[in-house]
Amino acid sequence: MYRAEMLKLRTTRAPWVIAAVALVGMLLVQGVLLALPRVLENLEALGGPTTGVRAEIEPDLGSLTDPTLAGFQRTVLDLLGTGGGGGSTGVVAICMLLLGALAVTTDFRTGGMVPTALVQPSRSRVLVGKAGATATVAIAVGLVLAVVTAAGLLAAVATTPDARLALSAGEVLGIWGRGVVVLVLLTWFGLGVGTLVRGQVAAIVVVAAIALGEPLVRSVVALLSGGQSAAAAWLPLGLGSLATTGQDAASLLGGSAQVGAATALMGLGVWVVLLLGGGAVSFRRRDLV
Repeated sequence: MYRAEMLKLRTTRAPWVIAAVALVGMLLVQGVLLALPRVLENLEALGGPTTGVRAEIEPDLGSLTDPTLAGFQRTVLDLLGTGGGGGSTGVVAICMLLLGALAVTTDFRTGGMVPTALVQPSRSRVLVGKAGATATVAIAVGLVLAVVTAAGLLAAVATTPDARLALSAGEVLGIWGRGVVVLVLLTWFGLGVGTLVRGQVAAIVVVAAIALGEPLVRSVVALLSGGQSAAAAWLPLGLGSLATTGQDAASLLGGSAQVGAATALMGLGVWVVLLLGGGAVSFRRRDLV
C-alpha cells in the first residue's frame, strides 16, 4: 500500500504544488527576516522623525531584529516559517495540513477508494499506507526547507558586522529534527481531518478555519485573561511552532515560553492521535460511497 500511495502522490499535481508553495512561503519569510534589520538601519540613517526607530523597537522586538541574538537565529531556522513566536500560522503548516487532507479526500472525490479497498480489504492498512506516504513527502519537504533556512542563517550572519552563530550545532540539529517531526505530525493531522470529513472542499474549508481561527482564539484568550492563561498554548498549530524552536511570542518579548519544546511536541502528538484515531474508526465503520 505504501508504494501505491507514493505512486499516487508522485503522479498527481497537488503534492508538487503544495511543496512549491511551502518553498516559496519559506523564501518570503527568510527575505523579510533578512531585510528587517536593514530596513530599520536605513530608517535611522534618514534622520528626522524616524531617528531612533531601532532604539525604540529593540527593547520589545530585539530578538526579531538583531541577527546576533539566538532568538533571531532560531526564528530563521524555524521550518514552519512563522516569522517568529507562532503568533500567526505559517504557510508551511497550512501546506502540510492540506497535503494530508488531500491525500485521502482525493480518493473519495474520484471514487478511487473503492478499487483500493477491493485490492486491500484492510482499511487500517490503507490508512497506514497513506500515513507513511504523506510522512515521506513531509520529510522530503522538511529537508529542502532546512537547506533554505541554513542558507538564510548564513546570509544573516555573514552580512551583519561582528555577528556569529549563537547556537550550538546540537541546537541547530534539534530545531531541524523537531521541525521535521512537526511537519509529519501536521500532515497526519490533515490526514485525520480528511478521513473524518471526506469531502475535499469541506476538508479545505476546515483546514482554512483552523489556520485562521487559531490565532484569533489565541488573541481573544490572551486579551480576556490579561496574558495569564496558558490554555491557548495547547492549540495544535501553536504547539507545532513551540515544538520546533522552543520559543513563542512571549519569550521573544523577554518572557518565557508557556510550554517547553518537548512538552509541545507531545501535546501535538496527542492532537494527532485523537484526530487520526477518530478518522481511523470512522474509516473502518462507514461506507466508502
